[in-house]
Amino acid sequence: MSAPRPPLAFSLPLTGVDAGEGVEVAREAQDRGFAACWAAEVQGPDAFTTLGAIAATTDLDLGVAVVPAQTRSPFVLGMTARSLAELSSNRFTLGIGASSEVIVNRWAGIPFDKPLTHVREVVEAIRPMLAGEKSTYEGELVTVGGYRPHRSPAERVPLVLGALNPRSCRMVGELGVDGICLNQLAPKHVPMVLEEVAKGAGGSLPNDFTVVARLFCAVTDDVPGMREIVKATFGNYIATSVYNKFYRWMGYEDVADGVLEAQARGDREGMAAAVTDELVDDLFCLGTAEEVADKVAAYCDAGVTVPALMPLAMGREQSAQTLWDIAAAYHR
Repeated sequence: MSAPRPPLAFSLPLTGVDAGEGVEVAREAQDRGFAACWAAEVQGPDAFTTLGAIAATTDLDLGVAVVPAQTRSPFVLGMTARSLAELSSNRFTLGIGASSEVIVNRWAGIPFDKPLTHVREVVEAIRPMLAGEKSTYEGELVTVGGYRPHRSPAERVPLVLGALNPRSCRMVGELGVDGICLNQLAPKHVPMVLEEVAKGAGGSLPNDFTVVARLFCAVTDDVPGMREIVKATFGNYIATSVYNKFYRWMGYEDVADGVLEAQARGDREGMAAAVTDELVDDLFCLGTAEEVADKVAAYCDAGVTVPALMPLAMGREQSAQTLWDIAAAYHR
């Protein structure tokens, strides 16, 4: 008998869906068998406001996968995490990561210098706060002067980290956090990533280590057409320094080179053309609901414990229907 599949989660925000509609989708998702909502944060809506509303109206487990470590001070991150834990009766997990130069430097006006040092120091500074304890920390980039949460919690807030290269994966293990958040990788890459995390942890990971994966999904009978949409959308990701290095590590050196060469020419169509069908089929879940559900299950077999579905769809109705169709096939 095969092992039971982990319960499904879904990821907010949904494309073209505002914060209020996202909360409505979350309410229905609970009735459709979803166990958790993990909110990311790029252009908005912001993760914490959305999850606060969901905490007050559902019994879903809640998590952040992820917010930048640089754009909020450690004490604000700690205070917000404790507030969401209280609102959700300790069903909340905080996730932070190094983010990208676009979000941190261009949008937030913060130097994108030593991003992994920043993540490490934020983790060290907020760890006492997540347990309801006083934090005093003096690092190279991060300082906290004796902040203490307003009350002692019944439970510590779990902490997971985003990681996109061997060094950051090993740091996840070194810091002894509760889990890792993965993004844009194939099932075959999951063991490779976890091997690096285990190296940082001294050789092995605890049985309850959380592995969150945001899985971009599309239920479609036009896979070739959807591939072209993915290429046009994600070529820009591959052009950023963080993701370009990540894709190289995953074995897509030719794609990473081709995207950068097209970007240097100012050729956006060339950036999309450099993305191969093989890469799209490896990293994204496209096809019938049954085919997508089987791909999601393959991630779970590879070590993912929280499969968080992110529909490649526009608008509330199409995004929600994508989630419902995949869930029905996944639980068949």
